[in-house]
This record gives sequence, structure tokens and C-alpha cells, in this order.
Amino acid sequence: MVGDIEGWLNRLGDDEPSIDITVVPARALESWWGIPDEDLHRMTRIYFPRNSESLMGYDVLFFNHARLNFFTPRQLFMMVDFVGTERKVSIAWQQDVPPFTDVSSQWLYSPLSDAFPIDMEKFIYESSLGTHWLWWDNKPLKLVSGRPPVFSVFESTGIFDSRIYRASRPCYAKEGATIWVYILDGPRDDPEAPAFISWRYGDSDAWCFGIHPGEADQGRIGGGDPAVMSPDDAGRWWELIFLNICFYSIGRETLSLEEAVDKLSVKTQFSYFRDVASMSQDIIDFVSKVGANSVRAESTLSQANQVRSEAEIDYLERRYEVASEKMEDASQLVDQAIDEAFLAKDAALLWIYISEWLVTTSTALVSGVILWWLMVRRRLYREVTTTQLHHLKES
Repeated sequence: MVGDIEGWLNRLGDDEPSIDITVVPARALESWWGIPDEDLHRMTRIYFPRNSESLMGYDVLFFNHARLNFFTPRQLFMMVDFVGTERKVSIAWQQDVPPFTDVSSQWLYSPLSDAFPIDMEKFIYESSLGTHWLWWDNKPLKLVSGRPPVFSVFESTGIFDSRIYRASRPCYAKEGATIWVYILDGPRDDPEAPAFISWRYGDSDAWCFGIHPGEADQGRIGGGDPAVMSPDDAGRWWELIFLNICFYSIGRETLSLEEAVDKLSVKTQFSYFRDVASMSQDIIDFVSKVGANSVRAESTLSQANQVRSEAEIDYLERRYEVASEKMEDASQLVDQAIDEAFLAKDAALLWIYISEWLVTTSTALVSGVILWWLMVRRRLYREVTTTQLHHLKES
């Protein structure tokens, strides 16, 4: 992932075993005034692969509003070579709008512009006229018929009708590009514009898109029945769409709707496990600090993580029912680890309370004994009267 430090794209790999994201920071929009360019440049040098062999070790190159001025010409051509390599997937989301124009203009004059199907020159020209504001609101989407089932398999979910995304930006296509999805309800003289496009570059496919599918308020899913879809729910569907793009580009069988639903079900279990396991680890760390014996809870949590790893293997091999059963076992083990951690905490606190009670009681007893000796026993010792002066007077 080359581009913005923040953003929904960086969370595509959450609870998805087939996605492992390495972020190469090349922009910080939400921290615009907090991260100097020299720091971003330094992070780019640290995280970008050192050579072509290291870059080719990745499967997908995703551009998320990357500022290309942080990269050397050699690094740019390394990325161009990646785009054209067989069984590699390259996706670009590079359309920024005024007042942020540091992405599109740099993209236009880079060698990567020739490798991707987006007509960035037209986008920059239209943006200078303010046309992009006419597309900014959430717009309905239209699938192009006759295409392989990369997007169309999700049509019955209603995700393309529900406007489950933040904003629209036209993805103007170059000649020879394949258009998969259109944005509708645009300006009167241009009522529709491409949203997802691709073309063949070298021995692989290069993709571009123009909508912001990471955030939403509500929409329609489940065959048109009204339902509230949270941004997380929408993100999971879009995550599967991007996964389908990758499968299609490398020649693997794309997801069916039934398989996608099964994946979502197991991914929900992965998400629950991640949250509960994190809470369990925090509890174990706490009880360890108070002196509790957390070995048993740590062992149970380790078993749960092992079962989760086995479930991930089944998930990647598309054995979703088996993965779901193992995730249920893993979740039960996590719950057991939490119970064991609480028992260890109660035992440790019980000894703490007993120790404090003994100390308090002992202190009270010692104080009582001392008080008794000072206030009661002192009566046994009477004051000795002085008689020397009396004898002197008599003599």
C-alpha cells in the first residue's frame, strides 16, 4: 500500500487472512500539518523495498493518493515493471481535488501514468473547471453488462444501489480501457462517468477507480429489503470486491455470492476473536502485575491462537464450514482464558486482602498492648514522695 498513512484502505486487511498490508507512507492528509515532508520522505525510504526482487515479493501494488515526489526515478520504474509483471495486481486511487492537487499532477508527469488506464489529464482539466463538485455527492452506480462476474456477483446484495460510500470522483478512461462500473446522475452534458476501469498492461491488469467506498451511513442490502448498513459492514463487502479484482487479475476463480456470504460469516468470527483475544491479553497482563499466577490462562490463550491459525489455513483453502467450526472452538478457548484469568485475579486479590487484614490486625493488637501497658499497668507503680525537706526542718 503506497500512499496515505490514514484511511479505510489501510484497514482492508483487518480480519482477512489473505490480505497482509505493508504501508509505504507517501502522504498524510489527516495529519497534514503534523508530519513534515522530510519525515514522510524518510519513512518512504525506510519502508519501500530496496530492490526489484524485494518488490516482486508482493502480490498487489495499491496506490492510495501517493505523492510520487517522494520516490526516485529508479523506484518509479521499479513500480512500472511490477504493474506489467504476470500474476501481479496493480490498483490506483489517485484522483485528488482542489485544494489538494499534489497527487494528480505528480501522477500525470510520472512514468506510472502510462501504465494505468485513467486519463489524469482530463481529470485535472475538469477539476480546474469545478466539474468534480457536480460528482461529489453520493451517486448511484451502474454495472456494465456482459463482463466477467467480478462485480456483478455482488449486485443482488444491493450494495451498488445503496450509495454506500463517501464521495464520487470520475475515473475518466483512456482509449482501450475496459469500463466495469459507471457513476450516474452527473452533470447534464455528461450524466455518467466511469467508476471502475482496467486495461491490460504487459502481462497483467492495471485497475483504477474513482469512488470512495470506505465510509457510509445507511443503505440497502439483502435483496432490496431496507436495512441499516454500518461503515464496517460496507467495508467488508467492498473488501470482497477488491479481493475479487485480485482473483480475476491473477487468473484464479472469482468468488460466488454464496462463497462471499460464507467468507463474511467467518470474517465476523475472526473480528470477534480479535477483539476478545485482545481483551483477554489485557486482563492477563493486569493479573500478572498484581502477582497472580496467569500461566494457565496464558496457555489457554495460546491454544486459542493456535486453533485460529488452523482456521485461517482452512479459510484460505476455501473450507469455510471447517474454518467456522474451528473459530467457534477458538472463541470458547478465549472465553475460558478470560475466566481463568479472573479466577487467578480473585485468588491473588484474596491473598492481598488477607495480607492487608493481617497487617492491620497485627498493628491494632500491638497498639492495644502498648496502650494497655501505658494506661493500665502504670497504676501498679505509685509515685515516690519526697521526704528529704521534711527531715531537714525537724532537725
